[in-house]
Amino acid sequence: MNSIYNQIKATIAVAAVSSVATFANIPSANAALFGLNWEGDQGYSAQGKFSYSDSLEGTVVTGSQLNTFSLSFFNPTGDLLKTFAYNFSSPTTTPSFDFFNFNFDTVTESVLQSGSYDTSTGFDLGSNFNTDIAGLFFYTFQDADQGLPTTTIFLNDGLSTEVCIQSGNCGLDFGGQLTANKIPEPGTIFGLLVLGSAVGFLKKKSAVA
Repeated sequence: MNSIYNQIKATIAVAAVSSVATFANIPSANAALFGLNWEGDQGYSAQGKFSYSDSLEGTVVTGSQLNTFSLSFFNPTGDLLKTFAYNFSSPTTTPSFDFFNFNFDTVTESVLQSGSYDTSTGFDLGSNFNTDIAGLFFYTFQDADQGLPTTTIFLNDGLSTEVCIQSGNCGLDFGGQLTANKIPEPGTIFGLLVLGSAVGFLKKKSAVA
């Protein structure tokens, strides 16, 4: 009986490991996928995700090097305001890089946001100032002459100044940090589920024996 049990155990273990290896090496696994999260001081928030080629690991990935990017904005009660989604392999869904500025450090796994919207250490996402009079403009901004010596994230309705947004007299929201968190590859998740199921099966088998 123990011999049969050990054979079953070995077979399932090999199958589980093989599943992990197989699904971890499918073509889609060549892209790193990260989630995005932000919450401002007034309760507005954003959630999204982006992906880029694994070959870019160890560098700062810019907007033009992404594979996909999406970001959804919500008001303080959780209602969806607008979603921006781009597929960089499709010209019809690729943003104009005159306003789309995104910089991600793959070493620290962080979105750069210490500089103003038009610098390599800041970001400018959402609507296009050049074409939209009103919209959702999400960007970093710093201007000591306007009383804003520290770089701050703003969610602007397109009709407001950064100073009045901070004073609470207009606009939408400001503050907070745009954070990124790595999303496990689908193949890895599947493999772990298989492995977990195998362990559960073996425990039950052992209890019965």
